[in-house]
Amino acid sequence: MDLEALIVAAVGGDPDAANRLLIESEGRIRATVLKHSPAWLLQRKPVEDTMQDAFVAHFRGMSTFELRDPIVPHFIAWSTLLTKRAVLKALRRTRGDLQHLESDIYETDGKSPSSLQRRSERYERLSCAIESLPEQDQEVVVLHYFRKMTLSEIADELGQTRSAVNARLMRARPKLREWLGSTSMNLSTS
Repeated sequence: MDLEALIVAAVGGDPDAANRLLIESEGRIRATVLKHSPAWLLQRKPVEDTMQDAFVAHFRGMSTFELRDPIVPHFIAWSTLLTKRAVLKALRRTRGDLQHLESDIYETDGKSPSSLQRRSERYERLSCAIESLPEQDQEVVVLHYFRKMTLSEIADELGQTRSAVNARLMRARPKLREWLGSTSMNLSTS
């Protein structure tokens, strides 16, 4: 069965076709996970775990995939987006970005215990604030503030327009400021 027929059968509800389709897609999904995972994530979470999350997302989304021509490129683009989202979820789940930022909390070179405690509390509040956002807004915040990506880079990564990404970031900032209060965390509009 060719790839297009496999996609049509999988979207039509054939579980065997869905399994075969994911087996056929395994190499591409692995490559996408490796390409979009920072080194620290790969050290903390096996590639296979993120791939498994991507497979689950594919199975769940298969019935809602919209068949349109050209079917194969459209499916590959959809599959790549689901896989990138699995990587972003892994980033959030491991909270590696926040852990990376928090690493200096444990360096006590000349810092008072109260100073270390305040810093720890500030990062914990930041973590809670980000987790309080809707999932899509979390993605944009993590990519912009922690992976230091520009709005254009984020738009390319998520397959959205720059203005849509900017709108999400603009929506997230007031919520983060409300959560963070006067922590002096810089949420600039750059």
